[in-house]
Amino acid sequence: MTRSPSKDPAARREALERWAEEKLGHERRGRFRIMVAQRLPGPERVARGALRVIASLRRPADRLADRVLDRGLDTSSQLKLPIHGVEDRVLYVPSSWHVLPRALRYIGVSERDTFVDFGCGKGRIVHQAAQWPFGRVMGVEVSPELAEIARNVLAARSHQHRCRNVEIVVSDVRDFAVPDDFTIGYFFRPFGDRTLQAVLQAIVESIDRNPRRVRLIYLWPMTSRSKIVATGRFRVAKEQWSPLRGAVDRVAIFESY
Repeated sequence: MTRSPSKDPAARREALERWAEEKLGHERRGRFRIMVAQRLPGPERVARGALRVIASLRRPADRLADRVLDRGLDTSSQLKLPIHGVEDRVLYVPSSWHVLPRALRYIGVSERDTFVDFGCGKGRIVHQAAQWPFGRVMGVEVSPELAEIARNVLAARSHQHRCRNVEIVVSDVRDFAVPDDFTIGYFFRPFGDRTLQAVLQAIVESIDRNPRRVRLIYLWPMTSRSKIVATGRFRVAKEQWSPLRGAVDRVAIFESY
């Protein structure tokens, strides 16, 4: 049974601390509690702090995958670049390599689909998506530095791509024109909920212009889950998570209706 995160700050802190007890060693518990306390009561600040915890929980299998699959790409390292005038900026943390393939196997992909990674960072997910038979794959990134790294990643692995129409767009996602053929989107908490609401509105307007089914893959949904459902245009089609990692690997797949 899936439980939605509590809106009560005290209950949310208690839940996060219980999670810390399960996932972190004794030596990290004190530091985690301090971090959570500093970020309450604002739910977006809690989510940003939680991303840092996720980065510290990379299991040996993740590190092995990085050594093998990330060789020569450098998408595994964390990075936060100062970008003036951009709200809701969060720390860059790459998705684990298994997340997107598992979600796409559930959704299904064809050449009629257009994939967009909102906040693509160094391009790991765009590279992975390009290995599937999409008609078009796009990554949107506000940082020119990260976008350049993503382009280098795609160039280095282009021989592995089944989709030949792959593009990195440098843009604030709030200014990004959502394509009217867009059908599958990917998010790994790339920005806060204020920006997310603007992006969701643009997606809904695109669906209204060209009615179609759109699926959103959201890793670590946290507070964003309720925001997506609150649009009244998306339902939760599936939630996936690893019993060994719990919320750290939680993925919600939303479907328009």
